[in-house]
Amino acid sequence: MKLAIVLLALIGLAYSAPQPRKLFHEHFDDFMTVIGEEVGEKVAALADKYAEFDEYRTALDYMRTNGFKTLVYEMESLPEFQAVVAFLENDNIDVLYFIDLLNEVLDGIARKRTNRQEPSGKDFTSFVNDLILIFPKEKLAALYDQKMEEDEVFRVAMENLLSDEWDEVFTALWNSSVFQAEVDTLLDHGIDVDVLMKEILAIFGQN
Repeated sequence: MKLAIVLLALIGLAYSAPQPRKLFHEHFDDFMTVIGEEVGEKVAALADKYAEFDEYRTALDYMRTNGFKTLVYEMESLPEFQAVVAFLENDNIDVLYFIDLLNEVLDGIARKRTNRQEPSGKDFTSFVNDLILIFPKEKLAALYDQKMEEDEVFRVAMENLLSDEWDEVFTALWNSSVFQAEVDTLLDHGIDVDVLMKEILAIFGQN
């Protein structure tokens, strides 16, 4: 759950014109490259199949609406959320990179026809769970271990996300009644924060 809030924080920063940061996003890109090289065609086929389902499109369509933007603005105004953002920026996380990545997913889900990966359901939650199943877990985990051992910037960033300080920052946000209402709103539109957490862990081979 804690790492899923990182994604929400990055989305929130899309509307506040942050200065670009570097370093951490380059590590994240390495993990995404492994996924693309190993199972890119399967991911594209799965997204193509899910795009046929109304339940799946409901979540994607909501993330393009003014209602979603309003929710993000409200989230961003929370002092507890701003503390989360400050925590992330201390690790030089490139916010603009993640925003561009999100927009790429929303605006141009691949339509390439390949051997179909059969979906387990019809909604966004099922789609994310199916993605996790096809991720090359062993190679992602090996890359994670390598970076933890060889790269101080990556190691410090990941350790910080598991620190007591992060626990305090996250708990304050999670206990906010406003934030809880926003999480419920996301769930009402098919976006489950718990599932996003699973996906983030899976990208790093840690599920």
